[in-house]
Amino acid sequence: MARVLIGNDWDENLGRHADGAVWWVDHFVWFARDHDVLILPQAPEEAFLRYVTEHTGVDRETLTVVVPPKESTSSAGMLTGEQLTDPRLADEVLAALDGRPVDEIFPMWPHTSVAVLADRLNARTVLPGYAFLGQGGGAVATSKAVFRAAAAGAGAPLPAGAVCADLPAAEEAVTRLIEQGHSVMVKLEYGAGGGGNEVLSPVDGTRPVGARRTVHLTDRAAVRRYLAEHWAWLTDDGAHLLVVERYFSGSRAYYAEFRIEDEEVVFGGLGELMHAPRYLAEVTPPELDADLQAALIDGGRKVCAPLHAMGYRGNLSADAIITPDRQVLFTEWNGRITSSTHAYRILGEVVVGPGYTKDRVLLTNVWPRGWATPSFEAMRDAIAGAGLAYDPATRTGVIVVSGHNPERLGATYCTVAADLDDAWEVNERLGELFIPA
Repeated sequence: MARVLIGNDWDENLGRHADGAVWWVDHFVWFARDHDVLILPQAPEEAFLRYVTEHTGVDRETLTVVVPPKESTSSAGMLTGEQLTDPRLADEVLAALDGRPVDEIFPMWPHTSVAVLADRLNARTVLPGYAFLGQGGGAVATSKAVFRAAAAGAGAPLPAGAVCADLPAAEEAVTRLIEQGHSVMVKLEYGAGGGGNEVLSPVDGTRPVGARRTVHLTDRAAVRRYLAEHWAWLTDDGAHLLVVERYFSGSRAYYAEFRIEDEEVVFGGLGELMHAPRYLAEVTPPELDADLQAALIDGGRKVCAPLHAMGYRGNLSADAIITPDRQVLFTEWNGRITSSTHAYRILGEVVVGPGYTKDRVLLTNVWPRGWATPSFEAMRDAIAGAGLAYDPATRTGVIVVSGHNPERLGATYCTVAADLDDAWEVNERLGELFIPA
């Protein structure tokens, strides 16, 4: 028996996605188990693959990596739908399986092409949510517009706002909030990592947490000008809807992740998402009291209910904010393997060990601007040489989570510590290693 893991990070038909690089998809390698076949945009560095399997206890020699035929088209290091439906790829996967039956198809993103590949592997029955995926359901499970309608109908608490299909509706929704003295966040339907969000505020100097920037607008005329000037960007040239929601200064962002199965919705993990102003780091588990944790989990289950009823099966992240007055408000869903899933499911439960949330915290960081290391091996060795590498005996230390990013000159990393203060202290020591003199 074998699983087929598919490292497809995005649907290229839904617009731009900055995180679709090969090094980012490397996170998916952490999910590998003995005898798995991994379909990836390109083969990960062997040193990184062995590093991961040493931490997870997987036998590297039992893993097979399959990449698309060299002449097939790619998009920014992503696996595309065209590649996944190429019959030659299916033939390579079947050859790698060498007659072994497939017991699960596990995609990173629920693209329609995954269902096509499952058919070619004669494995549709082991692709969770096959029927839903086959009809383009993956786009539904990522749409911020569909989220607002479904979550509102399910009774989950949301920020005030609207889903807008045209300029007049958007002008009315934004102006209504601005005239009430509130700031507004406008969101591309399929934006990611804060890159598709902007804050519109009547208060000059409002900090844009989770967004590209703040635009100072005080009246309807200013709102009309802004929307007219940016409508093509906000709607991907009219292809998608625009989401408008009230923006709460001083709020903090969290996720509650679940696994939607046939018979039940299983809670996965909680975390805090830190932005400065865009995605920077996350903390698992978050420092929250029992009431707020319960509100995130209970509200997250309500968010899951519509997708469960529709036939989606797989990972679902219900993202939320907690306002300064302790309101828990849900802002979007992500029906996919996220940048958080491996943290609690693999780094936490497998590497650190079951029950890790009782006495450990995981601080995962995007490689900071201004730091530099020439390669994965150099980063790994520098961390080990400084005595900061993860130690199973103490259950503390730094784990390199992704392969080397040649543009940022570094990699995503996770610090395991007894508490958040200790984790940030280790982070400062890492800065001493990687900030060029």
